Amino acid sequence: MLLALIVALLSLPSSSSSLSPPSSLFGSFPAAAEDAVFAVTRRFNECPLPGKVSCGVGAYRDSQGRPFVLPSVASARAALAALPAGGWTHEYQPIGGPPAFAEAAQGLAFGPLLAGLAPRLGSVQSLSGTGALHLAVSLYAKFSPVGKVLFSDPTWGNHEAMFEAAGLEASTYRYLDPATPTTPSLDFAGLKEDLLSAPEGALVLLQACAHNPTGVDPSPEQWREIAAVCEERKLVPLLDNAYQGFASGCVETDAFAVRLFAERKIPCFVACSFAKNMGLYGERVGVLHVVAEDGEARDNAVSQLKIVARTTYSNPPSFGGRIVEGVLGDAGRREQWEEDLRGMAGRIVQMRERLRDGLERETGSSWKHITDQIGMFSYTGLTKEQVKACEEKGVFMLASGRVSMAGLNDANVDATAKVMADAIKGSSV
Repeated sequence: MLLALIVALLSLPSSSSSLSPPSSLFGSFPAAAEDAVFAVTRRFNECPLPGKVSCGVGAYRDSQGRPFVLPSVASARAALAALPAGGWTHEYQPIGGPPAFAEAAQGLAFGPLLAGLAPRLGSVQSLSGTGALHLAVSLYAKFSPVGKVLFSDPTWGNHEAMFEAAGLEASTYRYLDPATPTTPSLDFAGLKEDLLSAPEGALVLLQACAHNPTGVDPSPEQWREIAAVCEERKLVPLLDNAYQGFASGCVETDAFAVRLFAERKIPCFVACSFAKNMGLYGERVGVLHVVAEDGEARDNAVSQLKIVARTTYSNPPSFGGRIVEGVLGDAGRREQWEEDLRGMAGRIVQMRERLRDGLERETGSSWKHITDQIGMFSYTGLTKEQVKACEEKGVFMLASGRVSMAGLNDANVDATAKVMADAIKGSSV
């Protein structure tokens, strides 16, 4: 009897084997969609076609299609390398970045307004422009009772993803005129109407210059009307200032919108990047400025921004910030940098003219919108099907038809115009 009981007990399944194995946490994660811009770059790299053209990623290339190190940046880098032992260490930076960096960045953004603005202006160094936007959005999401944000339709793809991640209720305001889909232009009446109907206290994203992805900017008079609406509706402007100096080739001209809001004493965020205008893409150097109502509000905002920074990445990197200081803080390098910018912006303008000429020659239609737009990007008006046809011939751009003009040069612009024209003709058959 005892033996039978033992055999029966041994034949029972163990408690561990009777349970199904625990499910994998990582295996339960759904796959995320690939970033659209980097997906275009991946497909370009995988393309075997000779003479292929990359007009996807927004990174400047010289007339030979090569990455470009600005001479002013190279000079500042050489000066750092020449410092004696101990002249530059790898110690932690302050959470908000060194004061010298903040002062240099403030001077660039606000120019002659800085002296009067200083008592209510605070700045925190960030991980490029994306990091500056993250700081602003995180602070707004944490403390605003409204929790709503408006951005242009269309806008840079990362904007909406950032707002969604922060838990904000996002909506768009009109930007391009629907009556001219193939020749994009600003729908200012629609833009203004949408801002006027926005709830008080809503965050509104405004691109200060060289609008991404369209290259379509408001005029100075239209900017004045936008500022007046923000003031009237008590909106909270978040000015994305990613291309100062890279749009027109003049840092003063491109600062118009930023300085307009500051001059009107409208409390706002200004997110700045040194990726494009100094070619510091991989160094991740940016800054978030807070233009507050008064000194106490500024100090409170900066203290909270430092909490966001501390819990996200702790401290900003030092190398890129030192480069920025070295360029902006030295009269000779500053002069060289502004000359570098004029050369870069001028090459983009030349490519716009060449692309327009080629498209008009190939299609017999007007492509004036290509040269009316400004900055690194052009919203060509091509459809998704036409973009796909271009890609099959080795010309890569975003599905929206956005072209990075920096990817064009004397050797490929005419061929690119023909590929685009053939795609348009093919879609109309």
